Amino acid sequence: MKRITLALIFAFVATATFAQNAAKKQTPQTTQSAPKTLEQRADEMTAGMVKHLRLTPDQAKKLKEINLYSMRSAEKAREKYKSDPRQAAQQMDVISQTRLSRIKDILTPQQFAQYQQRREEKMGVPREAQTNPANRQPDQSY
Repeated sequence: MKRITLALIFAFVATATFAQNAAKKQTPQTTQSAPKTLEQRADEMTAGMVKHLRLTPDQAKKLKEINLYSMRSAEKAREKYKSDPRQAAQQMDVISQTRLSRIKDILTPQQFAQYQQRREEKMGVPREAQTNPANRQPDQSY
C-alpha cells in the first residue's frame, strides 16, 4: 500500500513539474521586448561609462552625442557596404578610431586610462598586451 501511494505521489509530482516546465518554455517568445533603438543603446552605453568613469554631467552629455553619432555612422556603413564586408570593416575601423579620439578629448587622462583598460578587457586583449603599462606584470624570466 505504501509503495502504491508513493508511486502515485511521484507520478503526480513529475507530471506537475513537466507541465510547469512546458508552460515556461512557451512564454519567453511572447514576453520578448522590441529591439532597442540606437538612442536607447547609446543611453545605455553612456550610463555605463558614467558609472564606471565617474563622469561629470557635461562629459556625459558630450559622450552621449559621440556614442549616438558613432552608432548612426556604423549603421549607415553597414547598409552602404553590406555587399562588401572588407570595405565595411575598414569603415568601421575609421568610425572606431574617430570615436576613440573624440572620447580622449573629453575624458581626463586617468578616466581615459580606465576606459581603455576596460575596453581592452572586453575585447579580450591579453594583460601583457594591454596599452596601460601599470597593468603589465613584471617579467619573471630573469
